[in-house]
Amino acid sequence: MIARVALPIPRAGPFDYLVPEGMEVGVGYRVLAPLGKRCLWGVVVELRPSSSHAGELQAIADCQGPVAPPGLLGLISRVAGESFTSLGLSLGRLVPAPARARARRFVLAVSPEQARSLLPELEGRAPAQAAALRALLSGGKPPSGPARALARKGLVRPEPLPFSFSLREARREVPLTPSQRAALEAISGGEGRVFLLYGPPGAGKTEVYLRAAREALARGKAALFLEPEVSLLPQLWARASSALEAEVALYFGELPPGERWRVWEGALSGRLRAACGTRSAAFLPFSDLGLLVVDEEGEPAYKQEEMAPYYHARRVAELRAGEEGAAAVLGSAAPQVETYFRAEKGEIGLLVLPDRVAGEPPEVRLVPKGEEVIGQELQAAMDRHLSRGGQVLLFINRRGFFTGAACRTCGRVLRCPDCGVPLVFHLEGKAFRCHVCGRAFPEPSCPHCGSERFRLFGVGTERVEFEVKRLFPSLSVARLDTDTAPRRGEILAALARGEIDVLVGTQMVGKGLDFPRITLVGVIDADGLLALPDFRAGERAFQLVLAAAGRAGRGDWPGEVIVQTDQPDHYAIRYAAAGDYLGFYREELGYREALRYPPFSRLVQLVVEGKTAELRAGRLGEELSARGLEVLGPAPLPPRRGVPRFQLLLKGDQGLAERLRAALPTPPAWVKIKPDPMGFI
Repeated sequence: MIARVALPIPRAGPFDYLVPEGMEVGVGYRVLAPLGKRCLWGVVVELRPSSSHAGELQAIADCQGPVAPPGLLGLISRVAGESFTSLGLSLGRLVPAPARARARRFVLAVSPEQARSLLPELEGRAPAQAAALRALLSGGKPPSGPARALARKGLVRPEPLPFSFSLREARREVPLTPSQRAALEAISGGEGRVFLLYGPPGAGKTEVYLRAAREALARGKAALFLEPEVSLLPQLWARASSALEAEVALYFGELPPGERWRVWEGALSGRLRAACGTRSAAFLPFSDLGLLVVDEEGEPAYKQEEMAPYYHARRVAELRAGEEGAAAVLGSAAPQVETYFRAEKGEIGLLVLPDRVAGEPPEVRLVPKGEEVIGQELQAAMDRHLSRGGQVLLFINRRGFFTGAACRTCGRVLRCPDCGVPLVFHLEGKAFRCHVCGRAFPEPSCPHCGSERFRLFGVGTERVEFEVKRLFPSLSVARLDTDTAPRRGEILAALARGEIDVLVGTQMVGKGLDFPRITLVGVIDADGLLALPDFRAGERAFQLVLAAAGRAGRGDWPGEVIVQTDQPDHYAIRYAAAGDYLGFYREELGYREALRYPPFSRLVQLVVEGKTAELRAGRLGEELSARGLEVLGPAPLPPRRGVPRFQLLLKGDQGLAERLRAALPTPPAWVKIKPDPMGFI
């Protein structure tokens, strides 16, 4: 028997290997295969009676068993092809390796009667072990040392516990509105279809998700919820756990390998029926998926931009819906323009929740930024809301204390010597840091004139937190951004308990969260969102301001939103303040059509890295132009760890990827091809 094995090698197809006599190997099994002088773990993608390879074949060295069902292999193969990536490399990065989950508790390995009978003997010889055994018999937690000793004797065994967040929420049964009921009926009967569930913040989209998941589980199907960032998982997971009569697993990149494998294997075996996760969870191998929810579907974090395969979780969800007969629900208060355009054309179903059901819409005010980080009007509003027991959310989409530094002698901006991006000063650690490579510079000097004196400017989350503590010293203030993300569950649980008065954060806190006591939201600098060199800058500004505003007034108390901006007439800010997505959509769509940007075209980004990146990118651009492709660039990108980078942008119709494949059938190893990019810097 011949096994075709996909190995994690760029731009290489599967290799043929002999299956040793007596070894059980099937499609989707993870095997160890020799390649030259080394061995690599790969996945069997096909079994054949013979090989077309003329030379002598090597045999598979080891087998770990099944890791992916055939249907998932087909899905990943399609994703790999669409992102110009080899199947083996895609499988290596999307399918976790089997790993043992770390023990989190001890349970009895013998009957309680037998354990009790051993207590007298242990009391005399090992009193600590006797106490540990007695604790287990009474339902308590034994000390780890004596428990491990009992495990060596075969009296107890270690058992992994599912990863969970500390946030808990009791189930709140609420009656559905007519529009919610209509959406639920469409989703429950929409096997194999894709729906856009659109409505303003607080319209009850999460309740529709949970009811649809409950119905899917009742039919014997599985349910999968996706969020764009880990910071949004705790609350959705807590609500799903209380609403569904099943274990709701968590799956995201920061989990230990053993826990990732436990969840993956649970989905593969059918033991797990529900999960919440970030974009990589879109590939969890549920064999009978009934519902797949992509919450906040317009968020760019759903696109994998850092490494191949460059997939979008929304695209994966739509593929799975069509191939597996599941209903895919794309939920958002501010859908990506391309998604709403498709819904208008009838390519996907459009379900509208027109009315807010969680509190009244907040009052939104646009005020000048001024010189102070927290302006007078925002200060007065904070004092007013806090004095009557409300909580405050302050949003700014930059972390650090000062976001830039300029030399006082020559005026040059202080940049990372390897990446070329401006350094950010962090109060925690008292150092300048590069947000690309992570290097810290405690005592930098200007590389141009040697001066050590800098003018600091810009506002990040640390500076906002500092200002709040200065203005309101008696308050409990917390910060949630990438630097404090490991404590996200603890911070959100404290916010839910009312132990935090003011929460400062980046986009992690600007969307998706539902805490009824938050009555005031302050957007510190809306203008910074408009400054990105990206045709989607207006859309991102609108989405973030609207989402942040949607956190206010979800309980019984009225909400208020204050947006600090010097561009109140910009259409993105104006429509976000009014909560008017359709108004924004119409105006943005006109600009996109005039400039031939998506949805009226398709884009492919080509990134070239290396010392000769500019030369190679220029030659590649000329070659592609000569073959009839529309090429923009080359344009420089910030270096990555000292490595120069240049990009080309291809613009064309929906057949652009196929035309590029025909023009470049074997892409050079020094170019990365990213279809439908979500960012250009």
